[in-house]
Amino acid sequence: MKRIVKKIKDGIEVPFQIMNDGMVAMGRQLYLLDDKDLKGEVMGKAHESKLMVHPSSTKMYRDLKEFYWWSNM
Repeated sequence: MKRIVKKIKDGIEVPFQIMNDGMVAMGRQLYLLDDKDLKGEVMGKAHESKLMVHPSSTKMYRDLKEFYWWSNM
């Protein structure tokens, strides 16, 4: 994460941008830090959501990757 932010601030072309609230995004996806608690919360909310029907882990992954991204997702 620190390397990505440094590249953005140094003007090196990367597919990421820093949002007004300080979050890092890649297109429409928010980049989540290497924070197991935060990732667990996102996964938990997705798993519990009535809007994210997940007949398989692949479906849930496709739904999540529309809005979030993290290393080794």
